[in-house]
Amino acid sequence: MTVSAATERIRDAVYDSLTAEFATARGDRPAVVPVTPFFDREREVVVVTAAPAFAGKAEQAAANPRMSLLLREDESRLHLTGRATVRDADLEANTAVVERLIRDEPPSPKRTAMVEAAEFLGTRLGLLLLDWYGLRILVEIRPTAIDERPTDGTTTVPTWSAAGVDSGEAETYDQMVATVTDDAGYPRSWPVSSATVRDGRLRLTPPDDVTPVDGQPACVLAHWHDADLEKLEQRLIRGRCREDARGLVFDPASSFHLRNRTARDRLRFIVDGKRRTRTYFADRGQTYRPVPRLRTLIEW
Repeated sequence: MTVSAATERIRDAVYDSLTAEFATARGDRPAVVPVTPFFDREREVVVVTAAPAFAGKAEQAAANPRMSLLLREDESRLHLTGRATVRDADLEANTAVVERLIRDEPPSPKRTAMVEAAEFLGTRLGLLLLDWYGLRILVEIRPTAIDERPTDGTTTVPTWSAAGVDSGEAETYDQMVATVTDDAGYPRSWPVSSATVRDGRLRLTPPDDVTPVDGQPACVLAHWHDADLEKLEQRLIRGRCREDARGLVFDPASSFHLRNRTARDRLRFIVDGKRRTRTYFADRGQTYRPVPRLRTLIEW
C-alpha cells in the first residue's frame, strides 16, 4: 500500500514528538493538554491515549470529534486538524494496542522512554502503585488538514500574576501554546515563542491562517517535562482575546495547574489516580478489579 506524502509527513512528525499539544473544543471554548502521540501504520491514524483516571480529553473528543494536534517537525511545528474516534470498550485490549505502537516506533529517545515506562508498569512495584495507569482509552485521529507553524525554537514564559504564574514556575516552562477555535469549530493552535505580558495580558501574534476576533474565547497552555516524562508541570489558562491599541492580546480569566516534580507530587498523583479510576468505573456501573495484577500483588 502506497503511503501518501502527507501521511508520511504526519507519521514522521509523530515519531519526532515525545509530546504534542492536543486541543479539543466545547462549542467555541478550546482546551489543550500535552500528550504523547503514536502512529498506527495499520490504520494510518494518529493515536493518543488517556488513563481512565484522567479521561477528560477523551470524553471531550467523544462529545465533539473536531480536534487538533500540534506536532514537532525538525525546527518548526506541524499543526494537524482531524476527527477523533474514542475507543473505550476494552481498556485492557487497548493497552495491548499501545504496546504494539511503542514497538513500531523507530529507535529514538522517545521510544526508549516509552519502553522503560512500560517495563516499570510491569514490575511488582509498578503494579502496586500504578496498576490503574496501565489501562488505556484510545483516541484515534483521522487527519483532515495540516499546516506549518514556524517557530524560532525558543520559548520564554514571563512571570504572569494575573494567570497565577509566579517567577519560579515561569522559569521551568519551555513550551507555550495559544489556541482558539475557527468558524468550523476546529481548535487552532500555534506556538508562543517570546511571550510578552503587559497589564496582565499576553501579547498574541497568531499565524496568517488563524484570525481571532475581539472577545473570542481562547486558552494558553504552558508546560515542560524531562526526557523520560517522569517529571512534568503544566498550566492551562482560559480567557478571551481582546483588541487593544497595540493589537491582539489574551486576557486570562482562570487557570488550572498540574505538577509532578517532587515525591509529594508523585504520591498525590498515585492516590488521585486510584480514586479517580474507581470513580470512572463506578460512574459506568462497573467495579474496578485489578486482575491479573492482584495475583501479582498477592504473590509479592
